[in-house]
Amino acid sequence: MRNKRLFEVTIKGILSFAIFVAFSLAPPAGALEERYPVGHPDQGLPHPDFVLAPYHEDPNHILNRIFRASFLVNAVPAEVGRALPREHQDPTEFFRKPWYFSVRPGNPADRKLFGGDTRLLPREGFDSSEAAAFAGELARLNGEAVQYLRSRPELAVLFQHDLLRLAERLLAARRNPELLKPIAEAARKAALPAGRIPALPPTFDLGLKSGSIDFPLPANLLRAEPPADGPYFEILRNSTRLFDASHTLAWSRVFVAWPTSPKGLAEFLSAPSEDRGNEVPVGTLSMLAQGVVAVDDRGRAHATPLVFDLRVKWLANREPMSAENRTTTRDGIQIRAYELRRTSLRQKTYERLFRPIHDEDQALFRDYGSLKHTTQAAQCALCHRMHGVPDAKLGGFITLSPGARPRPAATGSERLRLAEDEVLGFLDRFRRAAGGDF
Repeated sequence: MRNKRLFEVTIKGILSFAIFVAFSLAPPAGALEERYPVGHPDQGLPHPDFVLAPYHEDPNHILNRIFRASFLVNAVPAEVGRALPREHQDPTEFFRKPWYFSVRPGNPADRKLFGGDTRLLPREGFDSSEAAAFAGELARLNGEAVQYLRSRPELAVLFQHDLLRLAERLLAARRNPELLKPIAEAARKAALPAGRIPALPPTFDLGLKSGSIDFPLPANLLRAEPPADGPYFEILRNSTRLFDASHTLAWSRVFVAWPTSPKGLAEFLSAPSEDRGNEVPVGTLSMLAQGVVAVDDRGRAHATPLVFDLRVKWLANREPMSAENRTTTRDGIQIRAYELRRTSLRQKTYERLFRPIHDEDQALFRDYGSLKHTTQAAQCALCHRMHGVPDAKLGGFITLSPGARPRPAATGSERLRLAEDEVLGFLDRFRRAAGGDF
Protein backbone atom coordinates (compact mmCIF):
# COMPACT_ATOMS: atom_id res chain seq x y z
CA MET A 1 0.00 0.00 0.00
CA ARG A 2 2.84 2.38 0.85
CA ASN A 3 4.47 1.76 -2.54
CA LYS A 4 1.16 2.41 -4.30
CA ARG A 5 0.70 5.74 -2.49
CA LEU A 6 4.32 6.70 -3.26
CA PHE A 7 3.76 5.86 -6.92
CA GLU A 8 0.56 7.93 -7.08
CA VAL A 9 2.18 10.95 -5.42
CA THR A 10 5.20 10.73 -7.73
CA ILE A 11 3.11 10.46 -10.87
CA LYS A 12 0.88 13.37 -9.80
CA GLY A 13 3.98 15.48 -9.25
CA ILE A 14 5.36 14.57 -12.65
CA LEU A 15 2.12 15.35 -14.44
CA SER A 16 1.78 18.69 -12.63
CA PHE A 17 5.26 19.60 -13.79
CA ALA A 18 4.43 18.38 -17.29
CA ILE A 19 1.55 20.82 -17.51
CA PHE A 20 3.82 23.64 -16.37
CA VAL A 21 6.57 22.84 -18.87
CA ALA A 22 4.16 22.40 -21.76
CA PHE A 23 3.01 26.01 -21.40
CA SER A 24 6.21 27.67 -20.24
CA LEU A 25 9.36 28.23 -22.27
CA ALA A 26 10.96 30.74 -19.93
CA PRO A 27 14.57 29.68 -19.15
CA PRO A 28 16.33 30.23 -15.83
CA ALA A 29 17.66 33.77 -15.51
CA GLY A 30 20.95 34.26 -17.28
CA ALA A 31 21.01 30.72 -18.68
CA LEU A 32 21.38 31.63 -22.34
CA GLU A 33 24.02 34.37 -22.55
CA GLU A 34 26.10 32.12 -24.81
CA ARG A 35 23.11 31.72 -27.13
CA TYR A 36 20.38 33.78 -28.68
CA PRO A 37 17.43 33.92 -26.27
CA VAL A 38 13.87 32.64 -26.48
CA GLY A 39 11.96 34.59 -29.12
CA HIS A 40 15.01 35.57 -31.16
CA PRO A 41 14.94 34.53 -34.86
CA ASP A 42 18.02 32.38 -34.16
CA GLN A 43 16.85 31.11 -30.77
CA GLY A 44 19.34 28.66 -29.27
CA LEU A 45 22.15 29.20 -31.78
CA PRO A 46 25.51 30.42 -30.44
CA HIS A 47 26.13 34.15 -30.41
CA PRO A 48 29.21 34.97 -32.52
CA ASP A 49 30.42 37.56 -30.01
CA PHE A 50 30.52 35.11 -27.12
CA VAL A 51 33.97 33.56 -26.64
CA LEU A 52 33.69 29.99 -25.40
CA ALA A 53 36.11 28.84 -22.70
CA PRO A 54 34.88 25.41 -21.65
CA TYR A 55 38.21 23.89 -20.63
CA HIS A 56 40.31 26.73 -19.17
CA GLU A 57 39.67 30.20 -17.78
CA ASP A 58 41.95 31.69 -20.44
CA PRO A 59 39.82 31.86 -23.61
CA ASN A 60 42.97 31.61 -25.74
CA HIS A 61 44.23 28.47 -24.02
CA ILE A 62 45.13 25.62 -26.37
CA LEU A 63 42.35 23.40 -24.96
CA ASN A 64 39.74 26.03 -25.75
CA ARG A 65 41.16 26.67 -29.20
CA ILE A 66 40.98 22.96 -30.06
CA PHE A 67 37.42 22.78 -28.77
CA ARG A 68 36.23 25.80 -30.72
CA ALA A 69 37.81 24.47 -33.92
CA SER A 70 35.80 21.27 -33.45
CA PHE A 71 32.48 22.40 -32.02
CA LEU A 72 31.98 25.88 -33.53
CA VAL A 73 31.38 25.89 -37.27
CA ASN A 74 30.21 28.49 -39.78
CA ALA A 75 28.28 26.35 -42.21
CA VAL A 76 25.68 26.36 -44.93
CA PRO A 77 23.11 23.71 -43.99
CA ALA A 78 22.21 21.09 -46.57
CA GLU A 79 18.58 21.40 -45.47
CA VAL A 80 16.55 24.02 -43.65
CA GLY A 81 13.49 22.91 -41.71
CA ARG A 82 10.30 24.82 -42.33
CA ALA A 83 9.59 24.39 -38.61
CA LEU A 84 11.81 27.44 -38.09
CA PRO A 85 9.37 30.28 -37.32
CA ARG A 86 10.63 32.42 -40.22
CA GLU A 87 10.08 29.53 -42.66
CA HIS A 88 6.30 29.23 -42.30
CA GLN A 89 3.54 31.81 -42.27
CA ASP A 90 0.38 30.44 -40.66
CA PRO A 91 1.01 28.17 -37.63
CA THR A 92 -2.59 26.97 -37.66
CA GLU A 93 -2.16 25.63 -41.18
CA PHE A 94 1.46 24.51 -40.76
CA PHE A 95 0.89 22.36 -37.66
CA ARG A 96 -2.22 20.73 -39.09
CA LYS A 97 -0.17 18.18 -41.08
CA PRO A 98 3.19 16.37 -40.66
CA TRP A 99 5.17 19.58 -40.24
CA TYR A 100 8.39 17.90 -39.09
CA PHE A 101 9.09 16.49 -42.58
CA SER A 102 8.92 19.87 -44.30
CA VAL A 103 12.37 21.09 -45.42
CA ARG A 104 13.94 23.05 -48.25
CA PRO A 105 17.50 22.93 -49.65
CA GLY A 106 19.98 25.21 -47.95
CA ASN A 107 21.68 28.03 -49.84
CA PRO A 108 24.55 30.45 -49.10
CA ALA A 109 22.17 32.93 -47.47
CA ASP A 110 21.47 30.30 -44.78
CA ARG A 111 25.07 30.29 -43.50
CA LYS A 112 25.21 30.59 -39.71
CA LEU A 113 27.36 29.77 -36.71
CA PHE A 114 26.41 26.39 -35.25
CA GLY A 115 27.51 24.31 -32.28
CA GLY A 116 29.08 25.65 -29.10
CA ASP A 117 29.07 24.12 -25.64
CA THR A 118 26.65 21.38 -26.68
CA ARG A 119 26.51 17.65 -27.29
CA LEU A 120 25.78 18.16 -31.01
CA LEU A 121 28.92 18.08 -33.15
CA PRO A 122 28.37 20.31 -36.21
CA ARG A 123 31.73 19.63 -37.83
CA GLU A 124 31.55 17.59 -41.04
CA GLY A 125 35.21 17.97 -41.98
CA PHE A 126 37.99 20.51 -42.53
CA ASP A 127 39.17 22.17 -45.71
CA SER A 128 42.91 22.01 -46.41
CA SER A 129 43.83 25.24 -44.62
CA GLU A 130 41.63 24.42 -41.63
CA ALA A 131 43.11 20.93 -41.42
CA ALA A 132 46.66 22.24 -41.41
CA ALA A 133 45.82 24.76 -38.68
CA PHE A 134 44.03 22.13 -36.59
CA ALA A 135 46.93 19.68 -36.89
CA GLY A 136 49.21 22.44 -35.64
CA GLU A 137 46.99 23.08 -32.64
CA LEU A 138 46.93 19.37 -31.77
CA ALA A 139 50.73 19.26 -31.94
CA ARG A 140 50.90 22.10 -29.39
CA LEU A 141 48.98 20.04 -26.82
CA ASN A 142 51.90 19.38 -24.46
CA GLY A 143 53.38 20.25 -21.11
CA GLU A 144 51.22 22.62 -19.12
CA ALA A 145 47.98 21.70 -20.88
CA VAL A 146 48.43 17.99 -20.23
CA GLN A 147 49.33 18.60 -16.59
CA TYR A 148 46.28 20.82 -16.22
CA LEU A 149 44.02 18.07 -17.59
CA ARG A 150 45.51 15.59 -15.15
CA SER A 151 44.64 17.97 -12.32
CA ARG A 152 41.02 18.12 -13.54
CA PRO A 153 40.17 14.52 -14.47
CA GLU A 154 36.56 15.30 -15.35
CA LEU A 155 37.75 17.82 -17.95
CA ALA A 156 40.34 15.37 -19.26
CA VAL A 157 37.63 12.76 -19.88
CA LEU A 158 35.32 15.24 -21.61
CA PHE A 159 38.14 16.66 -23.73
CA GLN A 160 39.13 13.16 -24.81
CA HIS A 161 35.48 12.38 -25.57
CA ASP A 162 35.25 15.46 -27.80
CA LEU A 163 38.37 14.39 -29.70
CA LEU A 164 37.19 10.82 -30.19
CA ARG A 165 33.79 11.97 -31.39
CA LEU A 166 35.52 14.19 -33.93
CA ALA A 167 37.61 11.22 -35.07
CA GLU A 168 34.48 9.10 -35.44
CA ARG A 169 32.82 11.84 -37.49
CA LEU A 170 35.80 12.12 -39.83
CA LEU A 171 35.87 8.35 -40.24
CA ALA A 172 32.14 8.19 -40.97
CA ALA A 173 32.29 11.14 -43.40
CA ARG A 174 35.52 9.85 -44.99
CA ARG A 175 37.15 13.21 -44.50
CA ASN A 176 40.64 14.33 -43.44
CA PRO A 177 42.41 10.99 -42.90
CA GLU A 178 45.59 12.97 -42.28
CA LEU A 179 44.09 14.25 -38.99
CA LEU A 180 43.34 10.85 -37.47
CA LYS A 181 46.84 10.20 -36.15
CA PRO A 182 47.23 13.69 -34.57
CA ILE A 183 43.80 13.31 -32.97
CA ALA A 184 44.75 9.88 -31.62
CA GLU A 185 47.95 11.27 -30.12
CA ALA A 186 46.08 14.15 -28.47
CA ALA A 187 43.38 11.85 -27.10
CA ARG A 188 46.05 9.55 -25.69
CA LYS A 189 47.62 12.49 -23.83
CA ALA A 190 44.28 13.14 -22.15
CA ALA A 191 43.85 9.52 -21.05
CA LEU A 192 43.69 8.85 -17.30
CA PRO A 193 44.85 5.85 -15.30
CA ALA A 194 41.93 3.47 -14.74
CA GLY A 195 42.00 4.06 -10.98
CA ARG A 196 41.04 7.73 -11.34
CA ILE A 197 37.92 7.16 -13.43
CA PRO A 198 35.51 5.85 -10.73
CA ALA A 199 36.07 9.04 -8.70
CA LEU A 200 34.74 11.34 -11.44
CA PRO A 201 31.87 13.58 -10.31
CA PRO A 202 28.35 12.18 -10.91
CA THR A 203 26.90 14.98 -13.00
CA PHE A 204 23.33 13.65 -12.85
CA ASP A 205 23.40 13.87 -9.05
CA LEU A 206 24.97 17.33 -9.17
CA GLY A 207 22.34 18.51 -11.64
CA LEU A 208 19.47 17.34 -9.46
CA LYS A 209 20.93 18.74 -6.24
CA SER A 210 21.69 22.11 -7.82
CA GLY A 211 18.34 22.42 -9.60
CA SER A 212 19.85 22.72 -13.08
CA ILE A 213 17.91 19.53 -13.81
CA ASP A 214 14.56 20.88 -12.69
CA PHE A 215 12.40 17.89 -13.58
CA PRO A 216 11.39 15.78 -10.54
CA LEU A 217 13.49 12.65 -11.05
CA PRO A 218 14.57 10.19 -8.32
CA ALA A 219 18.06 10.89 -7.02
CA ASN A 220 18.96 7.20 -7.07
CA LEU A 221 17.75 6.56 -10.61
CA LEU A 222 21.18 5.80 -12.09
CA ARG A 223 22.45 3.60 -9.29
CA ALA A 224 24.01 0.27 -10.26
CA GLU A 225 20.97 -1.84 -9.50
CA PRO A 226 17.40 -1.08 -10.70
CA PRO A 227 15.09 0.52 -8.11
CA ALA A 228 12.91 -2.14 -6.54
CA ASP A 229 9.87 -0.01 -5.71
CA GLY A 230 9.48 2.12 -8.87
CA PRO A 231 7.87 4.05 -10.33
CA TYR A 232 10.79 4.05 -12.80
CA PHE A 233 12.07 0.80 -14.25
CA GLU A 234 15.06 0.42 -16.55
CA ILE A 235 14.32 -1.11 -19.93
CA LEU A 236 16.91 -2.86 -22.07
CA ARG A 237 16.38 -2.60 -25.81
CA ASN A 238 17.99 -3.10 -29.20
CA SER A 239 19.51 0.27 -30.05
CA THR A 240 19.58 2.11 -33.33
CA ARG A 241 22.80 3.67 -34.61
CA LEU A 242 21.93 6.84 -32.68
CA PHE A 243 22.67 5.00 -29.42
CA ASP A 244 25.37 2.58 -30.60
CA ALA A 245 28.46 3.46 -28.57
CA SER A 246 30.78 2.49 -31.43
CA HIS A 247 29.50 5.74 -32.97
CA THR A 248 28.46 7.85 -29.97
CA LEU A 249 31.30 6.87 -27.58
CA ALA A 250 28.63 7.01 -24.87
CA TRP A 251 26.51 4.70 -22.78
CA SER A 252 22.75 5.13 -22.76
CA ARG A 253 20.06 3.95 -20.34
CA VAL A 254 16.27 4.23 -20.61
CA PHE A 255 13.79 4.22 -17.72
CA VAL A 256 10.02 4.07 -18.01
CA ALA A 257 7.33 5.04 -15.47
CA TRP A 258 3.81 3.65 -16.02
CA PRO A 259 1.02 5.91 -14.74
CA THR A 260 -1.59 3.34 -13.76
CA SER A 261 0.38 1.04 -11.46
CA PRO A 262 3.95 -0.25 -11.11
CA LYS A 263 2.74 -3.60 -12.43
CA GLY A 264 1.32 -2.12 -15.63
CA LEU A 265 4.66 -1.91 -17.39
CA ALA A 266 5.64 -5.46 -16.42
CA GLU A 267 2.32 -6.76 -17.73
CA PHE A 268 2.76 -4.85 -21.00
CA LEU A 269 6.27 -6.22 -21.52
CA SER A 270 5.35 -9.78 -20.60
CA ALA A 271 2.51 -9.96 -23.15
CA PRO A 272 3.44 -11.63 -26.46
CA SER A 273 4.25 -8.97 -29.02
CA GLU A 274 1.30 -9.98 -31.20
CA ASP A 275 -1.00 -9.50 -28.21
CA ARG A 276 0.15 -6.02 -27.24
CA GLY A 277 -3.01 -4.40 -28.47
CA ASN A 278 -3.56 -2.08 -25.52
CA GLU A 279 -2.54 1.54 -25.85
CA VAL A 280 0.28 2.97 -23.82
CA PRO A 281 -1.67 5.13 -21.35
CA VAL A 282 -1.58 8.90 -21.20
CA GLY A 283 0.86 9.92 -18.47
CA THR A 284 3.47 7.30 -19.35
CA LEU A 285 6.94 8.79 -18.99
CA SER A 286 10.44 7.80 -20.04
CA MET A 287 13.88 9.13 -19.22
CA LEU A 288 16.96 8.63 -21.41
CA ALA A 289 20.42 9.35 -20.02
CA GLN A 290 23.69 9.30 -21.95
CA GLY A 291 27.13 9.39 -20.37
CA VAL A 292 30.75 9.42 -21.47
CA VAL A 293 32.73 6.23 -22.04
CA ALA A 294 36.36 7.09 -21.31
CA VAL A 295 39.48 5.33 -22.60
CA ASP A 296 42.20 4.88 -19.99
CA ASP A 297 45.95 5.13 -20.50
CA ARG A 298 46.10 1.43 -21.38
CA GLY A 299 43.41 1.61 -24.05
CA ARG A 300 40.57 0.13 -21.98
CA ALA A 301 37.03 1.53 -22.07
CA HIS A 302 35.20 2.63 -18.92
CA ALA A 303 31.63 3.86 -18.51
CA THR A 304 31.83 7.00 -16.38
CA PRO A 305 29.31 8.91 -14.20
CA LEU A 306 29.67 11.95 -16.50
CA VAL A 307 26.12 12.22 -17.81
CA PHE A 308 25.98 14.80 -20.59
CA ASP A 309 22.54 14.24 -22.13
CA LEU A 310 19.16 13.81 -20.44
CA ARG A 311 15.78 13.54 -22.17
CA VAL A 312 12.45 13.21 -20.42
CA LYS A 313 9.43 12.33 -22.54
CA TRP A 314 5.80 11.85 -21.60
CA LEU A 315 2.51 11.20 -23.33
CA ALA A 316 0.49 14.28 -22.42
CA ASN A 317 -2.61 13.62 -24.56
CA ARG A 318 -3.96 11.82 -27.62
CA GLU A 319 -5.62 14.84 -29.17
CA PRO A 320 -5.38 15.51 -32.93
CA MET A 321 -2.35 17.25 -34.40
CA SER A 322 -2.83 21.01 -34.34
CA ALA A 323 -1.22 24.30 -33.38
CA GLU A 324 -3.45 24.29 -30.30
CA ASN A 325 -1.96 21.00 -29.08
CA ARG A 326 0.90 22.70 -27.26
CA THR A 327 3.20 19.69 -27.03
CA THR A 328 6.57 19.06 -28.63
CA THR A 329 5.12 16.97 -31.47
CA ARG A 330 1.81 18.89 -31.70
CA ASP A 331 0.04 15.55 -31.36
CA GLY A 332 0.43 14.86 -27.65
CA ILE A 333 4.06 13.96 -26.91
CA GLN A 334 6.10 16.34 -24.75
CA ILE A 335 9.88 16.18 -24.49
CA ARG A 336 12.12 17.99 -22.01
CA ALA A 337 15.85 17.77 -22.74
CA TYR A 338 18.96 18.86 -20.86
CA GLU A 339 22.62 18.86 -21.86
CA LEU A 340 25.77 19.30 -19.82
CA ARG A 341 27.62 22.60 -19.93
CA ARG A 342 31.35 21.90 -19.95
CA THR A 343 32.02 25.47 -18.87
CA SER A 344 29.86 25.14 -15.76
CA LEU A 345 31.54 21.86 -14.85
CA ARG A 346 34.92 23.56 -15.07
CA GLN A 347 33.76 26.53 -13.01
CA LYS A 348 31.83 24.29 -10.58
CA THR A 349 28.80 26.55 -11.04
CA TYR A 350 26.49 23.59 -10.65
CA GLU A 351 23.31 25.67 -10.60
CA ARG A 352 23.97 26.07 -14.35
CA LEU A 353 25.45 22.62 -14.93
CA PHE A 354 22.73 21.50 -17.33
CA ARG A 355 21.20 23.65 -20.02
CA PRO A 356 17.45 23.11 -20.57
CA ILE A 357 16.66 22.84 -24.27
CA HIS A 358 13.35 24.30 -25.44
CA ASP A 359 11.20 23.06 -28.29
CA GLU A 360 11.95 26.08 -30.48
CA ASP A 361 15.71 26.05 -29.86
CA GLN A 362 17.60 25.64 -33.12
CA ALA A 363 20.64 23.57 -34.02
CA LEU A 364 22.47 21.86 -36.86
CA PHE A 365 21.54 18.21 -36.36
CA ARG A 366 24.50 16.56 -38.11
CA ASP A 367 24.56 13.84 -35.42
CA TYR A 368 21.32 12.54 -36.95
CA GLY A 369 22.71 12.10 -40.44
CA SER A 370 22.69 15.36 -42.38
CA LEU A 371 23.55 19.03 -42.05
CA LYS A 372 19.98 20.03 -41.26
CA HIS A 373 19.13 23.30 -39.52
CA THR A 374 15.82 22.99 -37.73
CA THR A 375 14.20 23.16 -34.29
CA GLN A 376 14.58 20.73 -31.43
CA ALA A 377 10.89 19.88 -31.68
CA ALA A 378 11.04 19.08 -35.38
CA GLN A 379 14.04 16.80 -34.97
CA CYS A 380 12.47 14.94 -32.03
CA ALA A 381 9.12 14.52 -33.76
CA LEU A 382 10.67 12.64 -36.67
CA CYS A 383 10.94 9.57 -34.44
CA HIS A 384 8.60 10.31 -31.53
CA ARG A 385 5.12 11.05 -32.84
CA MET A 386 1.70 9.49 -33.16
CA HIS A 387 0.48 10.89 -36.48
CA GLY A 388 0.94 8.71 -39.55
CA VAL A 389 2.73 5.81 -37.85
CA PRO A 390 1.53 2.18 -37.72
CA ASP A 391 2.19 1.85 -34.00
CA ALA A 392 0.43 4.97 -32.68
CA LYS A 393 -0.81 2.89 -29.77
CA LEU A 394 2.76 3.06 -28.40
CA GLY A 395 2.35 6.79 -27.84
CA GLY A 396 5.74 7.60 -29.35
CA PHE A 397 7.62 5.20 -27.07
CA ILE A 398 9.54 3.34 -29.76
CA THR A 399 11.58 1.69 -27.00
CA LEU A 400 8.45 -0.37 -26.27
CA SER A 401 8.00 -1.58 -29.85
CA PRO A 402 8.45 -5.32 -30.53
CA GLY A 403 11.36 -4.57 -32.86
CA ALA A 404 13.31 -3.04 -29.98
CA ARG A 405 12.85 -6.21 -27.88
CA PRO A 406 12.18 -4.30 -24.65
CA ARG A 407 12.83 -6.21 -21.45
CA PRO A 408 13.51 -5.30 -17.82
CA ALA A 409 17.11 -4.74 -16.75
CA ALA A 410 18.38 -7.28 -14.25
CA THR A 411 21.48 -5.59 -12.85
CA GLY A 412 21.48 -1.98 -14.06
CA SER A 413 24.96 -2.42 -15.51
CA GLU A 414 24.04 -4.19 -18.75
CA ARG A 415 24.05 -1.07 -20.90
CA LEU A 416 27.28 0.17 -19.34
CA ARG A 417 29.15 -3.03 -20.19
CA LEU A 418 27.63 -3.11 -23.68
CA ALA A 419 28.81 0.44 -24.34
CA GLU A 420 32.33 -0.38 -23.19
CA ASP A 421 32.47 -3.31 -25.62
CA GLU A 422 31.13 -1.16 -28.46
CA VAL A 423 33.71 1.56 -27.80
CA LEU A 424 36.46 -1.05 -28.03
CA GLY A 425 35.13 -1.84 -31.50
CA PHE A 426 35.46 1.82 -32.45
CA LEU A 427 38.99 1.97 -31.05
CA ASP A 428 40.03 -1.00 -33.17
CA ARG A 429 38.66 0.73 -36.26
CA PHE A 430 40.27 4.03 -35.25
CA ARG A 431 43.71 2.46 -34.66
CA ARG A 432 43.71 0.83 -38.06
CA ALA A 433 42.71 4.08 -39.78
CA ALA A 434 45.18 6.22 -37.79
CA GLY A 435 48.05 3.81 -38.38
CA GLY A 436 49.11 3.59 -34.75
CA ASP A 437 48.23 2.61 -31.20
CA PHE A 438 45.90 4.40 -28.87
